[in-house]
Amino acid sequence: MQMKAMSHDLDVLIPHYRDPAGLRSSLDSITQQTWGGRIRVVVVDDGSPEESFAEAEVECEHFRALGRHDLVLLRNDRNLGRPRTRNRLIDAIQSPYVAWLDAGDIWYPEKLTRQFEHLANLCLNGRDPNRIWVTCAYDWSQADKTRTLTQDTRGDQLRSLLIGSNLRAYLWTLLGTAEAFRIAGRFDERLPRLQDLDYFINFVRAGGQISSPRGREGLCCYFKSHLGRNAAEIHACYKLILAKNAPALKRYPPSLASELHYKAARLASQFAKSNDRPYAATLFLLRGALGSPRHTARMVVGLARRRLKGAPAKPASLQQDAQS
Repeated sequence: MQMKAMSHDLDVLIPHYRDPAGLRSSLDSITQQTWGGRIRVVVVDDGSPEESFAEAEVECEHFRALGRHDLVLLRNDRNLGRPRTRNRLIDAIQSPYVAWLDAGDIWYPEKLTRQFEHLANLCLNGRDPNRIWVTCAYDWSQADKTRTLTQDTRGDQLRSLLIGSNLRAYLWTLLGTAEAFRIAGRFDERLPRLQDLDYFINFVRAGGQISSPRGREGLCCYFKSHLGRNAAEIHACYKLILAKNAPALKRYPPSLASELHYKAARLASQFAKSNDRPYAATLFLLRGALGSPRHTARMVVGLARRRLKGAPAKPASLQQDAQS
């Protein structure tokens, strides 16, 4: 497919639930985009209470009143959960290009411009745009501290996504053609958490490639919180994703599967600890140690060496945040 001028329509897909103030921030960031194409925003409210939904309606009407872009507001008749809401957003796609944005997160003004330019350059070099997702570096804001994280798309992208240290699965970083998103299929409605990771894996396993513009500056910002996440739910979702991809994991050394099962337990432990459940946090770590003794031993040895050298412990992987 040959790319034409960058004036094609773009659908921006936004799930919303009980966060009208966050929705306002997200919509404001869309109005500030320097990209000159026509944008159609689709917001699906996931059964918010009447008062919250009424406030979201006000924010959507304000966005429409600016007259720059179109906006469609849909509502689930009850709370159906993030994956079903995202599938409804997929069903609402009408434009040739698609980007995602979660209510409460924001894009910086150059995001769409930079990503469309990058996609155009890839096409000029013979790449198929219907097999590409364009991600980007992003700012990670947590506890009044912000740091920029880049996306390393080199090498084995399936392995990188599963490990989650250098390539992370966040929908709100993405831009692509509608067709490129179709090859990933639909969101697994068995996964109340970690749908982003599962969806990215589906895309890569279907032959898709993730690419990122050059540069280390963030093009969007995610506002992070561990609070309110169900640690057991997160652990179950991670384990389901690993089970779904067990055939693909068999082509890697057994040490990778061991590492990933340990990460599932460690991630759940982090959320349990953040929710003031130290006993549950300890149980998850013990489960990880018993299930992946070889990887646990390597982690303990590495931690001991760093402490002997006076170096701080490595921060936990940021990938499987489980907000999605």
